[in-house]
Amino acid sequence: MAELGPGLYEALVTVGLKAQLDELTERLAAGQRALRSAEAADRIAWHLSRQVELALSDVRDEERVQVGLRVARALLDRLAELEELAEFVAVDRTAVPIEPATVLHAILSRRPDGTPEPMAEPLIPLVDTTLLTNAPGEPSLWSQLRSEIESAHAIDLVMAFIRRSGIAPLLGALRRHCEAGKPLRVLTTTYTGSTERRALDQLADLGADVRVSYDVSTTRLHAKAWVFHRQSGFSTTYVGSSNLTHSAQVTGLEWNVRASAARNRDVVAKFGAVFDSYWEVGGGFGISEALDGGNRSAGGRL
Repeated sequence: MAELGPGLYEALVTVGLKAQLDELTERLAAGQRALRSAEAADRIAWHLSRQVELALSDVRDEERVQVGLRVARALLDRLAELEELAEFVAVDRTAVPIEPATVLHAILSRRPDGTPEPMAEPLIPLVDTTLLTNAPGEPSLWSQLRSEIESAHAIDLVMAFIRRSGIAPLLGALRRHCEAGKPLRVLTTTYTGSTERRALDQLADLGADVRVSYDVSTTRLHAKAWVFHRQSGFSTTYVGSSNLTHSAQVTGLEWNVRASAARNRDVVAKFGAVFDSYWEVGGGFGISEALDGGNRSAGGRL
């Protein structure tokens, strides 16, 4: 760790860190607390994973895979030998990586002729969490979202403003999603009059389940997020400032975070839980079925 100075920390105290703390000048005081039981698994695992990452990053490229595999197997073997763990739970020896090191990339359905049915994969690897800023040279948010759709088993969209210009490039992919019998739920709003009825008509015609919040009070819905659910456990979410409009998706100075359930499981799970709570709350939140029966209009804004 770098030289210690005034500030806030959340670091597990190691032998090296303790030595630094012991050498603090009289002008500085270390605030320490006991590691809580509820956080122990996460904090200790995070500390160890960081040490493994730092160690492997120093290994030569041509040897990193083999060295990393040996490290993983040795650590898991050692876990299985620890009596302290055996007293409570058996270490899963099936979690030991095979040799040579291999990554499961996909499980594909077979066509009638026996060949695998290809599946488009997201432009961003499923395990990555990253920031998208619509910067020059960076793929647009549109292209990122479109690449997520085919591999999703269900999609939830909460979006303050939805316009035809924003959904047009995604309609083809969303149509194929719905035609495959996979759910698409859409929550949007009426306040400021920005959402276009024709855009919602298009989504409903695809087979999307659309609900609209008519609440323009202090509880008005202003969130912008996508949740791409995957039964494999590798779900992803996008949350940020971009509404579903052309300018927000392509030209605007918008910031959006793409989170991976593989690395941010609790965050992605909360996305799903909060969306479900909004979806189920119904009229109490000012949400009604958007396009039921004769309530469709010829077009225009809501």
